[in-house]
Amino acid sequence: MQKIKQIRNEFFINTSFPGVVGCIDCTHIAIVPPNNQNAEIPEYIYVNRKGYHSLNVQLICDSKLYILSVNAKFPGSTADSHIWNSTTDIKNILEELYRREYKGIYLLGDSGYALRPWLLTPYSETTTNEEEKYNKMQMSTRSIIERCNGVLKARFS
Repeated sequence: MQKIKQIRNEFFINTSFPGVVGCIDCTHIAIVPPNNQNAEIPEYIYVNRKGYHSLNVQLICDSKLYILSVNAKFPGSTADSHIWNSTTDIKNILEELYRREYKGIYLLGDSGYALRPWLLTPYSETTTNEEEKYNKMQMSTRSIIERCNGVLKARFS
């Protein structure tokens, strides 16, 4: 719990967004098309929405771009929300903390994820100034994971 508090404090110091312990997103990592004539998973399932073969890799990072979690088990055609729902260890930890009354601990995700008390997403349509302010702050803070994805990919290009 001490490490979670430290990460949460660093997010607040760096972004002024309270309670955040990580930002989550998926990114496509290009792969050579698998030659799997006898494989259980057909080749076409690795083709993502942009038309190339990839793995859809879920990352969670902290405010310093340190990667806290990686899930690289899914082919490119897999939706981000499905990967999150299959990442039971982290999801279960956050749910359990919430059940134990640790209410101020959040991941920030984009609109591809379902809003949960421990996973905050932007409003799809804002109707108040407060909602607009929240969206700007949420998206600005969540951009950390976009930078993390970019730094990671640049490392291998």
